[in-house]
Amino acid sequence: MSASLKLTKLNFFAGERPENNLEGLEIRPGTAVIFVGPNNSGKSLALREIENWCFGKDEKRFLIKELSVDLPTDAEEMKSMLKFFETPPPKNQGLKDDIMWIGQHTFRADQPVRSFQIQISNISQLLTSPSGSAVIREWLIGSYTIRLDGRTRFSLADPKPTGDLQLSPQNHLWALFRDDEAREQVRLLAEEAFGLHFVIDPTGMNFFRIRMSARKPADNQEEQGLDDKSRKFHSESKLINDLSDGVQAFVGLVSAVLSLPHKILLIDEPEAFLHPPLAKRLGKSLARITYNRNASLVVSTHSSEFLLGCLEVIKNTSVVRLTYENGIATARSLSPDDLEEMSSNPLLRSTGVLKSLFHKGVIVTEADTDRAFYEEINTRLLAEDMGAKDTLFLNAVGKDTIHQLIKPLRKVGIPAVAIIDLDYLELSGDNWTNLIKACQIPTDLRSSLEKERVYLAGVYRGLPVSKGSKRPIKKGLAMLNDSDRLRAEKLLKKLSEYGLFIVSEGEVEGWLGNLGVSGHGPRWLREMFQKIGQSESEPGYLRPTDDDVWNFINKISNWIKDPNRLGT
Repeated sequence: MSASLKLTKLNFFAGERPENNLEGLEIRPGTAVIFVGPNNSGKSLALREIENWCFGKDEKRFLIKELSVDLPTDAEEMKSMLKFFETPPPKNQGLKDDIMWIGQHTFRADQPVRSFQIQISNISQLLTSPSGSAVIREWLIGSYTIRLDGRTRFSLADPKPTGDLQLSPQNHLWALFRDDEAREQVRLLAEEAFGLHFVIDPTGMNFFRIRMSARKPADNQEEQGLDDKSRKFHSESKLINDLSDGVQAFVGLVSAVLSLPHKILLIDEPEAFLHPPLAKRLGKSLARITYNRNASLVVSTHSSEFLLGCLEVIKNTSVVRLTYENGIATARSLSPDDLEEMSSNPLLRSTGVLKSLFHKGVIVTEADTDRAFYEEINTRLLAEDMGAKDTLFLNAVGKDTIHQLIKPLRKVGIPAVAIIDLDYLELSGDNWTNLIKACQIPTDLRSSLEKERVYLAGVYRGLPVSKGSKRPIKKGLAMLNDSDRLRAEKLLKKLSEYGLFIVSEGEVEGWLGNLGVSGHGPRWLREMFQKIGQSESEPGYLRPTDDDVWNFINKISNWIKDPNRLGT
């Protein structure tokens, strides 16, 4: 069985901190590995460290501890794999029987191809020598590795120089011009995405240009010739540089990936310039290309749509969430089962839970009224340099489903907070137990917390209810006598230590009571937003204070930011 050159192991330093009881992460990559996480968490650095290792550079690494690749076991197999990238020697170098010249494509404008020579008789020795590892990586793995970042990807749709087509390609358009099958694959993907046909125009003589045609060329001659028919065909097609950034980004990227049979594809933020549906299509396209090539796709992304596209093609995609906070780097992975649940469960999918992977924290609420109100409060706090930064607010669509969002997010190390109304204390059985477990409250605490919950729920049920008035538990802790209020405050404080925040005012409508907003749900929210003002230029625009809901959200923010938070 021949070597695939696929990544077989990734071992991360991230998280190796004995004082924090954290261990490094090791994964066995399948076809795709997706790095997610907030900004400045190390995603791009991880790609660069993998690239350097693939090209034989043994520089100090900060995230990737160890890598391995499925390598050939004999010299003939390695020679055969290298032969694909064989290129004629430079003009000042003659042909020699024991020397093979290799051309590595960098896709960088300043160095389109890197050429070097290999002594064929040394290959067997290198395969058996420990010191030969770096050389094999530089020669072989480097030749089959491609890394596309913002700088290189931006130029992929630009015209590229032509040359002697009898020689090895010097750029990806040159390679595609010679490869009818690969060019047709790019054309198919472009047509599916934009309804236009990818063609390579050679009529500029000194350079190849990408054009997008309203119709497919009748044959290779019409696309590749220099006669009147070919010139007319290309003149009626649009230069890709005259089209949108999204078209250029998508077509440029897939044309580079399909131009050569690379086995390790490292791509940084492929969704740049793409709207969500196109990012999802690109995820599906790259995953399918990689799967069909039996290769490894390693991507850093901020797009849940791109991730969803990959998951639709490759169910066992490895997702690694990287973070870097307070001088500590962490790496955690989602199991395929968790990913399947998050991407296929209608409830989780409808809430956009996958977006959580790209934020520092998540706040989950019972209803959309709650979500909208708390998010607006946080927005105003952020304007005053307070509040929860880079935090996503999600609506769980009900009390009994909050745990379904909290549980998978906590498992991957995302500080996910639950905000619940006080009447949650009345929910016994699985509804209460599931949330306690999702917030990872220790088993030895649960019985005492349950005892307090039952006691307080009973106290509220025993309070008189005025006709036409809210139930006492909806009015918050103010309805309790001093002794019971202290017990309730103690319970709420203990739960908040694990990211379970109960509204002391009873429910969301109890906040900012001094404004006199009445009603419930969406009607209350509309009136509340009118009362607090919509623009900072308005005289009555409400700014944060140090009490009420402002203090509540700031406490949540502090929990999210705390590296020693409980329950994660």
